Amino acid sequence: MRNLLISLCIVAVFMEISGLIWTGKNDKPSDALLRLSESPQPTLANPLQNGYFLLLGFSAAAGTDPVQVGYDMWLEAEARRGRRLYNYEKPGRAELRASITAAEALPAWDAPDPLTELQKDDALFRTAISRYAILVQRYERWLNMPFEDWGFGQGACPRFEEVLIAHRLYVATGFAKTVQEGASRLWTDLAAWRRVLADAKTLPLKVAALVMVDDDARFLSRLLGRATIDNSFSDIDLAVLQPLTTAEYSLRWPIQNEFALSLRQDGAPIESEVLIGKEASDRHREWLARTAGLRPDAFQRVVHPTSHEAIRVAFDTPRTREVYAAYYDAVIKASETIHHPLPKFREIARTASRTLFDSLMHPFEFEPDWELFSQRLVETDARLRLAALQILLRKPAPGAAVPARLAEAGSRYFDPFTGLPMLWNATRERIYSVGKDGLDDGGDSGFDISVPIRLSIAEDEDERDQARVVTVAHPKKTTAIRQKTSAAQRS
Repeated sequence: MRNLLISLCIVAVFMEISGLIWTGKNDKPSDALLRLSESPQPTLANPLQNGYFLLLGFSAAAGTDPVQVGYDMWLEAEARRGRRLYNYEKPGRAELRASITAAEALPAWDAPDPLTELQKDDALFRTAISRYAILVQRYERWLNMPFEDWGFGQGACPRFEEVLIAHRLYVATGFAKTVQEGASRLWTDLAAWRRVLADAKTLPLKVAALVMVDDDARFLSRLLGRATIDNSFSDIDLAVLQPLTTAEYSLRWPIQNEFALSLRQDGAPIESEVLIGKEASDRHREWLARTAGLRPDAFQRVVHPTSHEAIRVAFDTPRTREVYAAYYDAVIKASETIHHPLPKFREIARTASRTLFDSLMHPFEFEPDWELFSQRLVETDARLRLAALQILLRKPAPGAAVPARLAEAGSRYFDPFTGLPMLWNATRERIYSVGKDGLDDGGDSGFDISVPIRLSIAEDEDERDQARVVTVAHPKKTTAIRQKTSAAQRS
């Protein structure tokens, strides 16, 4: 009996291994795997006209061409096998790196009334303008260049600290001159980064563009919260504040890039120069994640862990790749619409056809967390819609209550988290989105995504007469909200 059981086990293992080998040789790749295996095709013939390389070499030494420096860094990374990382430690590549944060360079940016602060003769940021004049000049040059993300297939993360400082100083300098000049620069900046957001092929660049678009939207909302605003705001084309498009929402190329990188890992020891680049890229990712309001390890949560070279053959099977391909394909499709939540990896893996040998040798221990990035995109979408509503609600509408006007604005300005009109708190004078937790916190900026709104005197008095504040219990806190809650508005 014992010998019979041993024989049966040997036969079962043999069949599993045979099936695994046969599958690897004869199964055709799925459509999902074929789509994920595609690489973007460059359209810019001359790389030295590509603004992507200016961003790479943005903090290069004065007197050098940052585009050439960035291109040299890229060529150096492309020449390596496996890990392709940027080395900022070589002389001349980061000589103009900032020693202070963007908030320290321009404290007026985050002020409740930034316009008043920026137009003061003794504003602190004027010192920063002189100090970072070269960076601002490079930033203006970047705004006028074609742009294409050539980072696909590389595990590197460019350095964006100085770009954020220059981006703020560029816009702020305009407002320090005239409101019209500032508004023009703000629209130019917002449009440029929205193009990058739509075209980004790598996750770091997608998040960097998200940071800049969000930064502009927040700044604009603070400007629009003033008691009086210039016609440069009220007369603008709201197209620049339109909700995020399918391309801007899509995580297709960032996901395909991470998938391509996971197949390229070979588990080989990291040479010293590459290790320097990896450490720098890790720091840049952590900075980018914190700046975007994400957890510091957000990027690491979508990077496939490296398998040891000796056992990679057992771990990297065709069927395993097919399961991840099916999952990523589902996430890509879901990311191109406003959704909640993204498909879970284990839901896809549960339906996969795998052999017993596959399951034993490669249990699914890694589950990528793309939901963090998807939800962050929805937050920026909400900020753009709220800024547009701040402008629309400035226009007189006697006799029309704010909740009614929020509904009449149309679905393009509804809360992307609920698909329903934005909410209004007359006491706080704020309109708001419920945010990713889906809970109405009365416009509390600590929980909801809210912006100030100023109505005409007549409208303001009418709204205050209609508003009655009550106290309600909330699982996180107790807060004052209007009697006319989100449920009443939505009905």
